[in-house]
Amino acid sequence: MYTFTIIVVALIMSHESLSFQSKRMKKRRKQVRLHDIAIEAGVSVNTVSRALRDKSDVKNETREMVLRIAKKLGYIPPETSTPQENSISIGVLIQDIHNPFYTRIVQGIEHVIWQERAKFLFGCSYQQESKERDLCRFFYEQQVDGLLVGSVVNPGFLASALRTNNIPTIALSQCFQDFGVDYVINDNYAGAFMSMEHLLKLGHRQIAHIAGPDAQTSAQDRLRGYLDALKEAGIEHENRLIRISDTTVESGYYLMKDLLHASEKLTAVFAYNDLVALGAFRAIREAQRRVPTEISLIGYDDIAITEYFEVPLTTVHQPMQEIGRKAAELLFEKIRHGMDYQSHHTVLKPRLTIRSSTSICPV
Repeated sequence: MYTFTIIVVALIMSHESLSFQSKRMKKRRKQVRLHDIAIEAGVSVNTVSRALRDKSDVKNETREMVLRIAKKLGYIPPETSTPQENSISIGVLIQDIHNPFYTRIVQGIEHVIWQERAKFLFGCSYQQESKERDLCRFFYEQQVDGLLVGSVVNPGFLASALRTNNIPTIALSQCFQDFGVDYVINDNYAGAFMSMEHLLKLGHRQIAHIAGPDAQTSAQDRLRGYLDALKEAGIEHENRLIRISDTTVESGYYLMKDLLHASEKLTAVFAYNDLVALGAFRAIREAQRRVPTEISLIGYDDIAITEYFEVPLTTVHQPMQEIGRKAAELLFEKIRHGMDYQSHHTVLKPRLTIRSSTSICPV
């Protein structure tokens, strides 16, 4: 009977400890995986597996090539391994487990991993580049068969590390198209544009945007949707109405306070995500302003708590669990098919969920 294994990597150890472990790992011989043989041979992992087990449906020349490469790389077959020990192991790297957005994504991933009876190694960087590097090193040392990666601080480093180590990877919630990494995302540009269209139809013209971190493609796309919607409406954007958040409640709170000081004529806010919107809502209330009669507010993600806000939040719904599920399914496909795998860039459609936090412009 299979056992589902979850290993949570809490990077509470020091950098010195990780460095020491890394040096120890380098002294040990690298375990050769079926994926390594498949890359060298230019065939799928499934073909390598069947060739090593001397299955009759594998051509003789293919079998001989696989055996030759396996010997050259020093592959050692797991003679006494149980099915549990032979199962695929997947690394999952996200930015912030406190964000309900990632919780829902991980639920989608877990569903597929359970069906596949795979091992699941989980790491959270908390938006710190040093932890991203440590986690990437850890996953490589653990010989994971594949990686699922959420938003990262330094996409260039991640892409370079993945190419060097030949680890099959699917990005979720962030697009790594410039680095040749497959991804599953929601259409952030469309979600932002429909949010702005909604506010503009309500008569708003002084609309602020509390954006996400510059390095994240989701933030770039949402900012672009915000700017293009204003341009299409014949409204020149004002830089004083744009702030850059770190996607947390706290940043939404303080940036909203700053916006209220910068513009008394402000009538609407489009926030990068629901957590930022929650912080902005508190700042608006503390300033004795009312949502939505004085200031309309829109979030993004549609996390579970948004409909239970004091004023239920209008927000862009994105299918978080579906993103996680599809990304995990693609990763297993990529691991099994190796060089035969066809690249996938999956973009899911968002939808606007209109609740009570938006209304007609008061002026």
